Amino acid sequence: MRKISVLLATLGLVIAGTLFPVASAQASAACDTAWHNAIPGAFYAYDSANCANRLGSDSGADANWGDSAGSFRGSDTNKANSILHKGTSGLAVRVSNGASYTGNYGCIKKSEFYVSQLYGDYLTGGTGSHPAWNSISSHKWVRESACGTSFLH
Repeated sequence: MRKISVLLATLGLVIAGTLFPVASAQASAACDTAWHNAIPGAFYAYDSANCANRLGSDSGADANWGDSAGSFRGSDTNKANSILHKGTSGLAVRVSNGASYTGNYGCIKKSEFYVSQLYGDYLTGGTGSHPAWNSISSHKWVRESACGTSFLH
């Protein structure tokens, strides 16, 4: 009788999982599509969560997202809510909350592909901790060792 109860409980969980999928699975589907459609060798940032409303993309570094040079310009600074890494070099992308790579920072590894929502994530490298959401003002490609333990998820 105990085996039947365990079997029924397991079956109930499987059915519930099918009827009510985890929200993050839907959230990552849009970023999965964006990653597959992204140009290899580039870093992307988006104004909205789930890789929507692209701000820009760059295969190099951009020291000031608020100026009129580089791939990110003007109002792009402090607007990123999701980011995507389609690099081919094996380097990480280090994002900072200050221009010229200053302030607090966090990195996304090549193996992480994207961060579908920066809300709740923190830039912990540097002198403290700062929310990552709507805070990025510069980015550059670095070796993972230059990130310390400051990785975005």
